[in-house]
Amino acid sequence: MKYAIGVGLLLALVAPLAVHSDSVLAIAIYGFMAASLAVSFNLIFGFTGQLSMFHAASFGVSAYIVTILVTTYGWNFWAAIVPALVVVALLSLIVGTICFRFKLKEFYFAVVTMGFSEVLRLITLNWNSVTNGSLGITVMAKPTIWTPSGSFAISSGVAWYYLTLALLVFVYFICQRVLSSWIGRCLAAIRLNDQLGETLGIDVFKYKLLSFAVGSALAGLVGAFYGFYSGFVEPHYLSIPLGLDIVAMVLLGGVNSLIGPVIGALVLTALPHVIELGAELRIALYGSILIFVILVMPKGIVGLITSRKNAA
Repeated sequence: MKYAIGVGLLLALVAPLAVHSDSVLAIAIYGFMAASLAVSFNLIFGFTGQLSMFHAASFGVSAYIVTILVTTYGWNFWAAIVPALVVVALLSLIVGTICFRFKLKEFYFAVVTMGFSEVLRLITLNWNSVTNGSLGITVMAKPTIWTPSGSFAISSGVAWYYLTLALLVFVYFICQRVLSSWIGRCLAAIRLNDQLGETLGIDVFKYKLLSFAVGSALAGLVGAFYGFYSGFVEPHYLSIPLGLDIVAMVLLGGVNSLIGPVIGALVLTALPHVIELGAELRIALYGSILIFVILVMPKGIVGLITSRKNAA
């Protein structure tokens, strides 16, 4: 699997040299950001067993904060990311503390986090003086990168391609480091049986809260970039359908690995563009895929490939 990941990364690095279509690059850019979201979500869902619907809210809140600080107050883009992630982390700690103190699981955890997410969406929708309500905020500025030969704005498709690819690699690396450490072993024990984990001396509350906060903060990092690439932020960024899209990506790719959500996100991002589906049909497609995966491929694409490889 590591060999396949290395080959895939190498192909991704050289792909812009062979692909000269702006639309294909745009699909890849959105795919990389969706994959980053899915990987960070799987840290909470796949490796801790918590179905969080707060992920889209973390993504959207960060997008709004960075956009407002840059467009209204003239902050530098990179500096604006810091308070955005701090706010997202604090919100996730508050939400996580409430949920985990009451030992909410599965359906109840999903409903409560969905409620918090909807509250934040309604705040952005109705706080017109700050968020511009349902009209959203147009983003004209672009992030700037400094190099020894000078600084330049990230505006071209190729530049955004490599920036979002680097973002995906960074998010993947952080999640991998967490899971390969002693924290990851504690999370694995909690996912299998959190009550047994408590009897073994694992602080279940602390580790669940840690995974929730780290995953949400990484989602906030993705949100900071998303608004500046799309050129627009709106309350839909905090919506429940976006959260369900993330769940679909993880389930399609496979919840038992980090590479699974990447594959699922890239497939679901590219598929509507390949077969030219409208918004309504896209939702129907996602729902159909969810049903198909749950019934036929409960372990996702990666799980199916692994099981066939082991059988052979």
